Amino acid sequence: MAKWGLCLGGGGILGFAHIGVLQVMEENGLRPCCIAGTSAGAIVAALYGLGIPLSDIASVMESLSLEQEKELSPYFPRPHALLLSKAAGLIRGDIIEAILHKVTRGKKLSEVWLPISIVSVDLVTGETVVFTSQAPPSPYFSRPGRSYIVDAAISQAVRASISIPVVFAPKALGERILVDGGVKELVPAYEVRRMGAEEVVAVDVSSESDKPQEVSGIIGVLLRTFAIMERDATSRHLADYASLVIQPETGHPPFPTPSEIRRLVEAGRRAARLNMERWLTIARS
Repeated sequence: MAKWGLCLGGGGILGFAHIGVLQVMEENGLRPCCIAGTSAGAIVAALYGLGIPLSDIASVMESLSLEQEKELSPYFPRPHALLLSKAAGLIRGDIIEAILHKVTRGKKLSEVWLPISIVSVDLVTGETVVFTSQAPPSPYFSRPGRSYIVDAAISQAVRASISIPVVFAPKALGERILVDGGVKELVPAYEVRRMGAEEVVAVDVSSESDKPQEVSGIIGVLLRTFAIMERDATSRHLADYASLVIQPETGHPPFPTPSEIRRLVEAGRRAARLNMERWLTIARS
């Protein structure tokens, strides 16, 4: 049987769709040999790699989303505050990192049961910085413009990967200033190949950003701009490295209300079921 791995892409609250995809994966008795994630996908990948049940992962994601909404709320009635602020981001990220540290019990990447990679970007050097439990096996994978960190805490890695520029303050780690991995690699299929997978199943929850949508507010303009910029690079990356791309129909929910979370989870389940025949072929080949 072929070794196959899973990569989970970024997309903010759209990442709840990853939960539904993983539910259907488990219902069909499938288990990847490794997993990689960016941004929202990094949260799910990291917690899944620790062996945390999917129901608990959904609860953690909801807590993080509500904390993010709480920290952003002062800017909604006063949009000019965004322009006047001297902060590096609207959300400092300390509380979110503390939540992640508590949930993961301060564990490091080396303590996961499933090999994992979490992608971020160094804002100063422009390098892709990958937090991983599995160092590159050969010089081939240590490409220029790409570096690896093996001994970091999971909470630090995820905090770096979710740091959407302007929305989150960057994560300082040593001399590095790290931001969201989606700046360069929204759905990290390459990392799954690097960890030894012969086939890659990629979950792209942001594919609907290609569709027209209404935009309002400074934050909305920024996020929409990033989404448009990412699409071409993401499509090329997946064409090069993914064997199967699952794209849930997520829409564009504004806030993580209970009903929207349920809808996103179901969108992930539906997309996984539609692709299950091909997925099983990949896993059993």
